[in-house]
Formats: sequence, structure tokens, C-alpha cells
Amino acid sequence: MQQKRIFQKAALVLFFAVLSMIYVVLAWHTKTILVGDDRIFHIERLEEAYQDINNGHFISMISTYSFGKVGQAINTYYPWGNLLFYVPIRMLLRNPITAYYSYLVLEQFLGLILAYIFGHRLMKRKDAAIVFAILLRFSVYIMFNDFGRADIGESWAFVFVPLVFLGMYYILKEVYVKGAICLVLGLTAEMYCHLLTTVFTIGLLLVVYLLTFIYQQEKKKILVTIISSSGMFLLATLAITVPIIRQLGVRTVIPNTQFFTEKEISFNTLVSLSFSNTLGQGLPNVGLAILLIALVGFIGLKNSNFWETYAYILGVVLLLCSTLLFPWYLFKNTPVAHIQFMWRLLPFATFFLSLYGASKICTVYTWGKDSFKLIILNLVLVILALGSIESFITTETQNNSIATTTDYTTPYAHRLNSTGYMQSLSLNQIKAESAQYEDYVPFAANKVKTNVFNHQISINGHKSYLKSKELSPGYQQETYYLKNLKNKQSRIVLPFFIYNHKDYTAYVNGKKTKLYVTKKSLAQIYVRDTKNATITIRYTTPLIYIMARIVSLLIVIILIGMLVILLKRENKDD
Repeated sequence: MQQKRIFQKAALVLFFAVLSMIYVVLAWHTKTILVGDDRIFHIERLEEAYQDINNGHFISMISTYSFGKVGQAINTYYPWGNLLFYVPIRMLLRNPITAYYSYLVLEQFLGLILAYIFGHRLMKRKDAAIVFAILLRFSVYIMFNDFGRADIGESWAFVFVPLVFLGMYYILKEVYVKGAICLVLGLTAEMYCHLLTTVFTIGLLLVVYLLTFIYQQEKKKILVTIISSSGMFLLATLAITVPIIRQLGVRTVIPNTQFFTEKEISFNTLVSLSFSNTLGQGLPNVGLAILLIALVGFIGLKNSNFWETYAYILGVVLLLCSTLLFPWYLFKNTPVAHIQFMWRLLPFATFFLSLYGASKICTVYTWGKDSFKLIILNLVLVILALGSIESFITTETQNNSIATTTDYTTPYAHRLNSTGYMQSLSLNQIKAESAQYEDYVPFAANKVKTNVFNHQISINGHKSYLKSKELSPGYQQETYYLKNLKNKQSRIVLPFFIYNHKDYTAYVNGKKTKLYVTKKSLAQIYVRDTKNATITIRYTTPLIYIMARIVSLLIVIILIGMLVILLKRENKDD
């Protein structure tokens, strides 16, 4: 009996591994990374993390290898947890294209596993759990994030959403310790990948809690568990929140809020794109399968249980609220506008509608009686997804050429092979226009940011542009090689952003020197009595950040250890 269960589990894991490979095989076969809206941004982040860890350090809070090598504080404001999954893959597989798609395989594999576990615990059926996992992970919006947007931050964050709701399910079922651990670990993993996805998830958890409030037998215990979980979550995410809170005193350029009114979609557009199962840049939708569940799912509500009913209602409401049917324009001048795209609700609509659809489908068909029909259904879902991916690839190959030498500084609209990938990185360029992102630039430097990204240097007021050989990146530092300085004392303003002055140190020819900060938040130093100067601006990770990381790591390790112990006890009892 035990051997049979082990075999079944191994077979299921292998099945999901094969599905994960199938998910990326068509794109991988092009031997290029396809064009996606946020592709360049995240490739720069991936390579920064790789350079940091490959050189024996932890992920830097500022970007010195990437994003133009100007010290932009990307990782201070943008979570970096998902980058840790990429680095070992990149170190093992030197080809960047192979590493990138292997990274997507891992994401999809973890997504399928966690979706299955949640579906199995909730519905108590393996067949329904498999259908749910495939409905969710092969949905058009998941593919849209992976391919159309290439937004790996959001993609990885959503992988852990089922784990979060599994935790909430356990707590509501009065399995408090296990529930709290799953809830905290799931939310923590989300937080280390993407802030907004975490905010949406917390909001929906609150909705679920309120919807179930009158049915809860142990209201006080449930509330205490949720409050305790919140405290553990705060401790587990200090590594992310402490840098952001500390940097609140530094005014920066925030992400564009104009998208909130410019990029929203109408309900008609959503329905049209979903009916055609369209995958493409700037075309968010849920796909045919999820739309059909939303449109005809009401037929099964009469015979639905509590959670099925609310899963369907939540899914439909989120679907409608992701479009202009909801008057989002009323919030255009409020903090809500920082969400940018309200169609970010679509993956959550997909999540709840996939749950409802899987449960209803498997109420009619079971593995025992109609397994062939369910196999065909899963096959159809995968083929639908592959059809969308193939159509997307066809459009990409027709409209976007592979980047050539002349395209490396502006590779946004070009597919990248391994050579193009490496050459388009700002690490390998003195001028990389596609890597010049204004987000999180010190606000005082906003008007001069283009000159900074183009590495303009000022020596005694005389401005010129650095050449590649005059600039060398390192871990949390940039080194500048200047020759033939004409004055006994030279005032030099470097193309390097300074956020908190006390976090930075300057060196001239190996000796520490005083660092000044201009009104534009740029590094300034004085060089005396030398014609040739090697100048290094170095960032030191604040001690409070290191302490926050230690606390967060300890909490996560303790929670994982407790979960392992609980699972071992359950297996032993079983």
C-alpha cells in the first residue's frame, strides 16, 4: 500500500514536470527570448543578482552591474526573492537562453505542485485537484505574465497564492498551527517576489475571512491565529520592508500612475480577447476556458456548497472589476492609482473560477467512471494553451527580428538570442537606452537622469561622457579611471546616484576621501595634486538591513522546520 502511494506521488510529480517542459518548449525552441513588455527590466535584475552571487556576495540593494551602472536603488524598492531561484540555474547552465527557460520551467513546476496540493486539500479529490492545477497554470493570464509581459516578479509571486489560501483554509477548519505556517510562508514568498500581488492577496484573505465569519465556530481562536500569523509575517518580511521604510525619507521618482487611466480595458475587449484565447503584448485576458466557466457557471450554483458558491461569485466579481465596468477613474488622483493596471485582478479571478470549474467538472466526471473524458479535458486545456503560445510566437517572429549589433542599445522590440542577450545588457555597454528606467531615481536627479544614464561626468564644470574603458562595475561599487586632470584641484561630479549619504564611501587611488552630494543627488569629490585618478564610489549595506535579513531568515527556517515536523507526524499517524 505504501509503495503504491509513493509510486502514485512520483508519477504525479513526473507528470507535472513534463507539463512544465511542454509549457515552455515552443518558446524555447526559437532559441530566443521573445519580446515582452517588462523583459529588459527583469533581465537586468536577473543578471545583477547573478553577478552579485557569482562574485561571492549577496544580492545588492543598488544596481552597479545593471540598469546603466549608475547605482540605481532597484532592489531596495523592488523585492528580489525570486532572483535567488535563477542564480544557481544561471551558474549551472552558462547559456543565458537555456537558463532563462529553465527558470520558467521551475516556476511552472512549483506552480502546478502548489495548486494541486491546495486543490486536493480543499476538494478532497485528486482528479479535481489536477484539473484545477491545469486550468490555473495553463490559463491565458498566467501565460500573459510569463510571455506577453515577461513580468517574472508577478509571475513568481502568484505561484505561492495557493499556499496562502491553503493556510487560510486550514485556519478556518481550526487546524491552527499548520494553517498559520502555510499562510505565513505563502505570503512571505509572495512578498519576496512582488508587493502588489501580496497586497491583493491580503485584501482577498480579508474578504474570505469576513464571508465566513458568521459560520465560524471558534471565532476568537481563528482571529488570534490570524493576528499571530500577521506578526510572524511582518518578522519574516523585514528584509523587504526595512529598506523601503528607511528609504521613505529619500524622495524618488515613483512608477508612472498615468497607466491607471490609459491602460485599462473594457469588458467587451476582455470578452473578445478571452473568446479567441489571445496571448500577446498588452492584451490581458483570462482565456476561453475561464470565460466559459464565468459565463455558464451560474447553472451549477443551485447544487453548490458554501465555498463553491463564493468561489464563483468572487471570480466573476473580480473579472468584472478588472475592466472599465467599475469606475476606476474616480481613483485616478488617489494612492490606488499606484496599482497602475486594475487588470492585475485577473489572475485572482482565474484562481477562483478555476476552483469552481474544476469542482463542477469533476462532480460530473470522475477518474473511476469517466477517466478518459477527464484525460481528454486536460489534454484540450493544454492544447489550447499551446495554440495560444504558438500564435504568439508566430506574431513575434513576423514582427520582431532577432537583435543585431545595431540593436543592442535598443533591444526592446527585438528577440534576443544568447549573443543578443549578453550584448544588450547594460553591463556590457556604456550606453544602453532600454535599461534607462526612471523608477526609483532620486527625485532631485530626475531632470538630469538621461545624462547620468549616458555617463556624463563633470570636471570643474566641463562636461563630457565616459568611455567604456573609463568605467568598471563591481559589487556595490563603481570605479572610474580618469587621466590627464589639468588642475591641481579638480571638482568631479560622477554619474552615480546617492540616496542616503552615510551609506556611501569614496576612494581616490585607493585612499579614502570625503564624499559630497550635489543638489541633483549625484556623487561629487575633489581630487588634488594628481593627473591620473582611480575613483571608487562604494555602497555599504546598512547594518539594520543585515539584521533584518537575519531575523527574517530565522523566522522562515523555524516555520519550515515546524512544517516538516508536522508533515512527518501526519505521515507516521497515517
